This record gives sequence, structure tokens and C-alpha cells, in this order.
Amino acid sequence: MIRAATILWIALAGAVGFGLFQLKHQVHALDEELLRLNRQIAAEHQTIHVLKAEWSYVNQPQRLEAMAQRHLDLTPMKPRQLMRIAELPSRPAEDVAIASPPTPPTALPAGAATSSAPRSTANVRPPVPPRPQIASRPSVIRAPASGFRPAAAQPDTPALGPR
Repeated sequence: MIRAATILWIALAGAVGFGLFQLKHQVHALDEELLRLNRQIAAEHQTIHVLKAEWSYVNQPQRLEAMAQRHLDLTPMKPRQLMRIAELPSRPAEDVAIASPPTPPTALPAGAATSSAPRSTANVRPPVPPRPQIASRPSVIRAPASGFRPAAAQPDTPALGPR
């Protein structure tokens, strides 16, 4: 007959074997996840390398300068274009577009709110319509009278060249 201790040792060996089997599969799954993450990291490093190469190409000074000359009408600033704020001419009043706030409705006197009798209109002014607000009108910029011309009108100005 089998002793109780033998059955206990057989059960213990079976439990340890089952535990080792589970542990082996967990380690295998973790190894696969580690391999997947390492591949993903390598792909990200490759993407970063490509993006850095593209960034260095896009930011080449010669390329940016050629694109600026082709698409922008920029010219070097002339000393006569610089001035102090006090030297700036004041803008004429008709050029300034100011939007006024809408006028609030006039309040009625305390006792006249529910009066059904006809009111006298001798002292009542006609309502003033609110001034239209100009929100999308471009601002008016006038050149100073000191001979300033926009860059497009200055053909004698050299374009931006290599420095």
C-alpha cells in the first residue's frame, strides 16, 4: 500500500511541474514582447534618422534663401526706413476705423412703463440707429511723405544674396 507521504510527494512534484510549465510559458511570452518592443524601438530610431535627414535638407540656408527670393518680395532694409516713434506722422482721422459699441436701449421712467394713454411726442427725440461696426475692414496704412516706396517699386534695390 502507498503511504500518505508518498502521495504527498507525488502531488507536490506534480504541482511544481505544473508551476514550472506555467512559468516557462510566461517567460516565453515576455521574451516575444521584448523582441517586439526592440523591433519597434529600432523602427522608431530609423524614423527619427529619416526625419533628421529631412529636417537638415529642408533647413539648408541656400535652399531657404532661394525659396525666399522666389516667393517673397523681400529686400534689405534701408537706414532711411528706420525712425523713432516721435518722428512718425500722425494718421488722419478719416483713416482710423473705430467701431463704437451699440447704444443701449433707453430706459423708461418708473411710472410710465404701463401707461396706456397716448404719450406726447413733442420732447421725444427719434431713435438714433447704431453705427455699423467694421470688423473685417483691412487697416489703412499710409506711407510717410519722406519718399518711402514699397519694396516692389524699388528696382534699384539688390535682392538678398549670399552673405
